[in-house]
Amino acid sequence: MPRRRWIIALTVIAGLLVAVEVGVRRWTRPRACVQIVNETSETVRDLVVTYEDSRIAVVELPAGQSARLWLSAGRTGPLKVEYRQKNNALQGFEIADYDPAACIKDAFKQVVVIQTNQFQRFLEDDETRRQEKESLGSRLLNWLNSEVDERN
Repeated sequence: MPRRRWIIALTVIAGLLVAVEVGVRRWTRPRACVQIVNETSETVRDLVVTYEDSRIAVVELPAGQSARLWLSAGRTGPLKVEYRQKNNALQGFEIADYDPAACIKDAFKQVVVIQTNQFQRFLEDDETRRQEKESLGSRLLNWLNSEVDERN
């Protein structure tokens, strides 16, 4: 096959791959990150996080550890956290105004810290989201720059 046909065929294939990638990204619902942190001296058991139609279960969350959970984004609504833990009167709670769309837009994650008989919540920068928001062109330039730096 002449060289010209190979170039045309490869260009068409690359274009189709880009079109498929763009299509798949548009059809999937965005996901928001919720990080659960266990700041108690006991293991959290049977942890279940529920938001709209998303329900994620974590069997155990040892003391001092954290878990990142990804929930399908929707409108503002309640985020329910239920669990079992020794020596903790609080066995679950609800965050009534959880807004995953705002978290995604501003590249934040919802952090929930479980403490003995209480919990804290706050927003924190989500580095994975910041990387996702980076454009394809800037990712390509960063990759090329890193390749050039490695060879020098």
